[in-house]
Amino acid sequence: MMTKRLTRKSAARLLTGGATLCLACTGAEDAPPQSGVGEWELVEDLRLDANAEDFSVVGWVFVGPEGHIVVPEPQDSRVRIYDSTGTLVTMVGRSGEGPGEFRQVGPVFWAADTLVVWDVQLNRGMYLLTDGTLVRTETGRFLGRDPRASGVDSTIVFFVPLAVDAEGAKIGEARLRISGGGRGWGENAFVRVSGDGEPSVVATPPNLEDDLVVVSGLGNPVPFAFRARAGIAADGSRFLFMTADQSTLEPTFNLTLVRPTHDTVFSRSYAYPGEPIPDSAMERGLADMVPENELARRFRALARDRAPLVYPPTDVTLGLDGTIWVELRRTEGGTPVHALSESGDPIGSLLLPARSRIQQASMTHVWVTEYDPLDLASVVRYRVIRGN
Repeated sequence: MMTKRLTRKSAARLLTGGATLCLACTGAEDAPPQSGVGEWELVEDLRLDANAEDFSVVGWVFVGPEGHIVVPEPQDSRVRIYDSTGTLVTMVGRSGEGPGEFRQVGPVFWAADTLVVWDVQLNRGMYLLTDGTLVRTETGRFLGRDPRASGVDSTIVFFVPLAVDAEGAKIGEARLRISGGGRGWGENAFVRVSGDGEPSVVATPPNLEDDLVVVSGLGNPVPFAFRARAGIAADGSRFLFMTADQSTLEPTFNLTLVRPTHDTVFSRSYAYPGEPIPDSAMERGLADMVPENELARRFRALARDRAPLVYPPTDVTLGLDGTIWVELRRTEGGTPVHALSESGDPIGSLLLPARSRIQQASMTHVWVTEYDPLDLASVVRYRVIRGN
């Protein structure tokens, strides 16, 4: 049963009128209960300290099949490779276009036991052993027709690989340019490119430009609206999509897990505790959308009409072992995290330390970036202590 959308004013009347609302319930048929799963704890067992390691800017962190930790430093056009004990093995890269050089360090993934660092600007991958030895450099620019297209002209204009599957094919994000019926538009997709260069669309993420999230014609997101997330398993075997419904005081986040064969593993909605967004916070967010002018006032009015009622979840991670990790709203005391199995069943929950963000996870360990007051990022690995 669908819940009727509330306006911010009607929601305020409910809150101030003494109504008792179940913020952890949902009318979704397959929503699991929020109790009955174990409370887990995290115990730190490895820290790569930002100051001791002299990190520059750390964005993503990648974990290899043997526990190697790869820390890209895009600002310095290089990557650091640590072994599973936290010992620095090597640093690879510098600015340039020659062997061992990068213009823009992008995704990191593995082809069997070989590390691949993708240069987004040069459209090429650097294949490395875990000791930093350069095996080869492979150019990966790809433009071509989308063979699934029917009745429209669909062309792949941009492709960035994110994984290599068991058959050696690259799987990654692509941008499609589509035209038909006298109009044209763009679309994002996950594409598989076989060894002989044949492309196929294997999954299509939710629309990131949904009118409830982005004001059409402006491009700026509505304040506090959750933008759809899309993730890919390290071996390219699964894709995870996450959306959220923040239009009621009983919000849900929604997860869909699919395989490259277009088989849906599960598609479920989950209730989460909805914390109402204060009017003052929403007004500040609306005021920051665009400079003050007549056009901006019209855009703000549209955004205000579409404004969510409750804070969104923070992020989702598809773990190394198929588990799924959903981060809820961050607070000064930490970030609540819900862990789910590959079939979508809740299996545990934990509190992530404050100012931390999950980079990778499994049933045994969680790897995070942890930010100090100067926003310098340390890389920390925690051991997961699961409750009964």
